[in-house]
Amino acid sequence: MKKSLIALAALAATGVAFAQSTVTLSGNVKAGVAQTKYSGGAAATDNGSATGLADGSSRFILSGSEDLGGGLRGNFQVDTRFRMDDNGPAPTSSPLAGGNTFIGLSGGFGNVQAGKLDTHYCMGSDTHGTRATALQASSCALLGFVNGSGGGQAIANASRSTNVVRYTAPTMGGLTLQGTYSFGFSGSEGAVGSTSDGNASHIQGVYVAGPLTVGASMWQAKGENQTATAARTGQKASTIMANYNLGVATIGLTYDKSAQRAAAASAAFIDTERTVTSIPVTVPMGAGTALLTYSKAGNTKTGGVTNANTGATLLSIGYDYALSKRTSLGVSYAKLDNKSAAGYALYTQTALNGTPANAVGTDAAQFYLGLRHAF
Repeated sequence: MKKSLIALAALAATGVAFAQSTVTLSGNVKAGVAQTKYSGGAAATDNGSATGLADGSSRFILSGSEDLGGGLRGNFQVDTRFRMDDNGPAPTSSPLAGGNTFIGLSGGFGNVQAGKLDTHYCMGSDTHGTRATALQASSCALLGFVNGSGGGQAIANASRSTNVVRYTAPTMGGLTLQGTYSFGFSGSEGAVGSTSDGNASHIQGVYVAGPLTVGASMWQAKGENQTATAARTGQKASTIMANYNLGVATIGLTYDKSAQRAAAASAAFIDTERTVTSIPVTVPMGAGTALLTYSKAGNTKTGGVTNANTGATLLSIGYDYALSKRTSLGVSYAKLDNKSAAGYALYTQTALNGTPANAVGTDAAQFYLGLRHAF
C-alpha cells in the first residue's frame, strides 16, 4: 500500500496527467400483465388463452468512456438482459452481457466497436420496445422473420449478432454511414482452419433533415456449413424506411425484403423470400403518446415459386403515458392473423411472454397493461 502511494506521489511530482474516465450504470425495468389468446388453429389443441406477467426486455447497462487525449476516447459497454417475471430457466435465459456488449475507440475518425451488437434487424419498426407498451406488439414480429418465429426463420438473429467489428463514420450533412462484419453471427467463428465460415456483413445509412428521417440497410450472411462438400445455408435482406414528423403525428413507412437461403453441396442457392410493408404512426397526446402500426407480410416464394397462404398481417395499438421523466404506464393490443400456411408469432412471444409459438395457421392476440422505469 505504501509503495503504491509513493509511486503515485512520484508520478504527480513529474506532472504526468491521468486520463479522465467515467463509468455509468443505466438501464430499464419493464413488465406487465398480458392476456394472450390463440384462435383459428386447425386442431383444438392449437387454440386457447393464457394470462400472466410478460417482461419487456428489462436490462442493466454498465458503460464507460475514457479520455485518451487528442480527441481519442476508449469506450465499453456491458449490457445484461433479465426477465422480470421469473428470469427464465437458469442460467442461460438471462446471461451476463447477453445484450449489446462491446469495447471500442472513438474520435474525429468515427467510432470502432468490437463485440456483440444489434445488426440490421427491425430497422424502421415501431417504438413499442422503448415504451411501456408490450414488446409483443412490435412490428419486428414480421420484419425480423421469414414465415415463422424460430431461429431458423430469423433474419440477423432478430436480435444481436456475435463476433462483430463495426465502424460508424462521423455524421456529415445529416448522413451517418455504418459498416459491420461478423466472423460468426450465430455464435461461432467456425472450425479450426476455416475461421471465415459463418460470416456476415452489413451496411447501413441514415439521413436526418429536420422532420424527415430516411434509412437503408443491407445484410448478407452464410452459415458455418458453407463448404464445397456440405449443404449450405445463408441469408440476405434489405430494408428501406422513412419517417416524417408532421407535428401532430409522426408517420413512417418501412419496406423489407428478406430471404433464407439453402443449397445442397456444390449447388446454387435457392432462396425462400418474403416482403413486409409496415406503417407505424405515433401521435403525441399531452403527457402521453398513442401508437398505431399496421404490417403485412406477403406470401413467401421459394426459387421464385409462390407458396400459397404463407402471408400474415399484424395490427397493434397502444398508449404510453408518462408518469414522470423516467416512469411510464402503457396499455396495448396486438392482433396477428396468419394465413393457413403461415407460422408467424407475436415478437418475443416465447422468450419474454412465456407462451408457446403459434402452430401454423393459428392467430394470436394480446392485451397488455404494463409499467416501465428507466434509470
